[in-house]
Amino acid sequence: MQKFSYVFRDTLLNIRRNPLLSVATILSVIVSCFLAFVTLSGKAVVEENTSRWQNGVHVVVFLDDRVTTTAHQQLQESIKTYNEVREVNYFSKEQAEEEFRFLFQDQTELIEEVDFSILPSSLRVNLYDPSNYQLIIDRLQGNPAVREVRASGEAIQRLLDMTSTLIIAASSFAVVVGFAAFILIWNTIRLTSYAKREEIEIMKIVGASSLYIRFPFILEAIMESLLGAVVAVGLGVGLMNYISDSSISESIFTIQISDSYLLELTLMIFFASLLFGVVASLFGTRKLLHV
Repeated sequence: MQKFSYVFRDTLLNIRRNPLLSVATILSVIVSCFLAFVTLSGKAVVEENTSRWQNGVHVVVFLDDRVTTTAHQQLQESIKTYNEVREVNYFSKEQAEEEFRFLFQDQTELIEEVDFSILPSSLRVNLYDPSNYQLIIDRLQGNPAVREVRASGEAIQRLLDMTSTLIIAASSFAVVVGFAAFILIWNTIRLTSYAKREEIEIMKIVGASSLYIRFPFILEAIMESLLGAVVAVGLGVGLMNYISDSSISESIFTIQISDSYLLELTLMIFFASLLFGVVASLFGTRKLLHV
């Protein structure tokens, strides 16, 4: 108990000797852990929402009014025979107008200016596997009864690509900041151990083990790393809760992270920051102790 008390006091003394470096280290850990938390949470949210988005993917076949209704019906029956197609629904020009009025019900000026006679009738094609929407588009290209073919999957794919790019960018930045935090911890421990080199030499002469000498530095790195991790996780949880309660969550994402995943993510970040600090402290004292 007395030894632990000495080690703890020595650790606090080390931190007071280099307060600016300690603060910089903690801030770097906070930034890197926060980015890691947000990146992994964002990845989980995207994966959770991808299936929901894909289930909403459908192909819209706008019909050419210059051909007969019979041709439209033949096209509908033909599309139903595709193995990828689950169902095909016909939307008349009147239904298209009703849908337009409902979607833009708050924009009366826009509704008054629209010539609804130009809205075409269409077929809404739902697929078993939404990722096959491009196959359906390719098959319908050039059909005389088809005016244009669009798929909501195109917009969703662009959204997924953009989200993936953001996740990669955040991950890369987290790695860079994490490396900077590692260097700061290593440099802080190295400077502190160098300032105590005479005391360390005396401890080695009287038979103190390398682990006993190193332990205050290891404890310092652990305290700084865990403090940064705690603050980062707190900020991350607060950000996720804020976004989940905002209009962004209602309109684009369903941001619901399970408690089990949140616990798993928190423990992973704490463990990584702990390992991070221990390794950095071992490197920082290695040269001085000639281990």
